[in-house]
Amino acid sequence: MPQRYLFTDASIFEVMLGRQGQLRDALGQLPLRALNDEQLPERLANDYGLNVPILDEANKYATKREINFDVSQDLQRHISDRSKPCYVPATEITIHVPFKGDFSLFNVRPATYNTNPPSGDYDDHELLLVYTMIEPRDISPEVDRTIGEIRRHLDWLRPSAEQLRSRLQQLASSLIAERKQRTAAHEDSLAKLGIPIKHDDVQQTKPAPAATPSRKMTKSKQQEHVQWDFFICHASEDKQEIARPLADALIAKGLAVGYDDFSLDVGDTLTESIDHGLAGSKFGIVILSLNFFEKHWPKQELSGLATREVNGKKVILPVWHRVGVDEVRAHSPTLAGRVAVSTEKGLDHVVERLLKAAGLS
Repeated sequence: MPQRYLFTDASIFEVMLGRQGQLRDALGQLPLRALNDEQLPERLANDYGLNVPILDEANKYATKREINFDVSQDLQRHISDRSKPCYVPATEITIHVPFKGDFSLFNVRPATYNTNPPSGDYDDHELLLVYTMIEPRDISPEVDRTIGEIRRHLDWLRPSAEQLRSRLQQLASSLIAERKQRTAAHEDSLAKLGIPIKHDDVQQTKPAPAATPSRKMTKSKQQEHVQWDFFICHASEDKQEIARPLADALIAKGLAVGYDDFSLDVGDTLTESIDHGLAGSKFGIVILSLNFFEKHWPKQELSGLATREVNGKKVILPVWHRVGVDEVRAHSPTLAGRVAVSTEKGLDHVVERLLKAAGLS
């Protein structure tokens, strides 16, 4: 299992600004009657605040498996030909540390941080620390040191989370007051006309972007009720880390996004998924990652994906996630030649480039 540096992707300041923007957009879509709820500012602050993970170290546990480990680049070993893999038996031990909270914050760089961040991995409920042992050794000091560094970085995030929650509540209260004041001023202007006012029964507030339809919904029903600006085609393993955050960021911009229907598993057909998405969308976003390529798509499908257009306009927008040109070229030279945006510069950069490519910026 590959390990990566934690707490290095987006800065906490970018995340805090993004959450404030999401709250602002969400509040603007609420009907006026909802603004009379006195608990609304607190509830919005909870919804868009940061739930920093809390490690459950008391319930950590370990798993192990036997592997073959490549030692060809170990300079301490006498190996005649280092251009070829040289495998030796090894034991891979994974330390599982349960946690409660928002796993995406393991990617966020705190205001205070260590220039040598801890390494690890995680899923939506466990922190995963992997150690490879060729010869038996005591890894307890390494485990304790790494967990201690991770706990320290999480503690560095907590003051920012508290600050953001207070700021969100103040922002919500201010926006609600401004909107009520503006509405009252408009009503006063109408009253001064001295003529009867007929209120339109049609809801004037812009509805929130449509959520992803259920797979049980027929295609004709989807087209009748849902028109996406984007659909996001992605490997199911990438949903939590990038597909869902990207969808949320685009929705916060007031766009309609579908992504659950386009989560690809082994046995799915890429072309059918793309055709299904384009039937009800203006553009398709395809997240290219190692997980995506591990689905072993036929090369003709990948080439067709790269050249897909409607009425002469490109409609497939590639996003490279934790892959570079070499990995993409290995699977599809055509895809590697397409202009794409990488997630390595952060989610805000990806959203900005996608909106520009789609002519929506």
